[in-house]
Amino acid sequence: MAQLRKSDLVKNWLLGYSSETCYNYERLQALGNANAFIPIIKRLYKEDQYAEEISKYMNFFNTEPSYMGTVIHGITAAMEEKRANDGDITADEILSVRSALMGPLAGIGDVVSQSIVYPILAGVCIQLALAGNYAGPILFEVIYKVIMLTLGYNMYMMGYRKGKSAIISFLKTGLLNKILELVSIVGLMVIGSMAVNNISFNFSLIGWEVTNEIGSVAFNLQTTVFDALLPGMVPLALVLGVWGLLKKRVKPTVIILLMFVLAFATIGLAALCGAY
Repeated sequence: MAQLRKSDLVKNWLLGYSSETCYNYERLQALGNANAFIPIIKRLYKEDQYAEEISKYMNFFNTEPSYMGTVIHGITAAMEEKRANDGDITADEILSVRSALMGPLAGIGDVVSQSIVYPILAGVCIQLALAGNYAGPILFEVIYKVIMLTLGYNMYMMGYRKGKSAIISFLKTGLLNKILELVSIVGLMVIGSMAVNNISFNFSLIGWEVTNEIGSVAFNLQTTVFDALLPGMVPLALVLGVWGLLKKRVKPTVIILLMFVLAFATIGLAALCGAY
């Protein structure tokens, strides 16, 4: 009876992080995944079966490879082990499970990595870097990798231990969606604080001062209105404006050029007001 060792599973998991090696637009991650399953195939099958068994991984495959997508490889390893021992599972069934899971896991994994972990961690570490703390970029790189490897390893092993029922039950409970929603709220709070602290645009140039025998009265649109009544409103308006342009499919390069034009126009207007 062929039995996978812990070392085989660890190799399969680690090699899965190179799934985008030789990435191409015909089969996407297929070649990298085929390479990742070489330790599994070598442990379970005879040498004359290697080519046939590894060739099934050359079919089209694409998912999030680092955080949540590793569960697919764990499930696949468990199915390969069962197939090699009793033959109840066919190669087509393995490919069907992989194809069915790669889409949902890609969506969940991208949310976790790109919409939650990355912006929250980057928001904190950017603030450290802006304050002149060299630990900012170092902490980002180290913590990001630790989270990625820890989550990826545990998802892989869960997939191997529980098989294809693992992710199905995980999705059905709705617990994952609640966790994602909670962490997404924290992420939005971090992004909001970054917008207030790092986006600078004000209307200080719009103001006047009236002086008579009674005294003087000064008015400034920024300090009198926005800072007093709506602090942070201008940076928020800029962020929402950029977001609205992106939703209308305006190219990012065009938005950047608009920001430059707005900045230069503001500086020019301020200089002109100062001249008079």
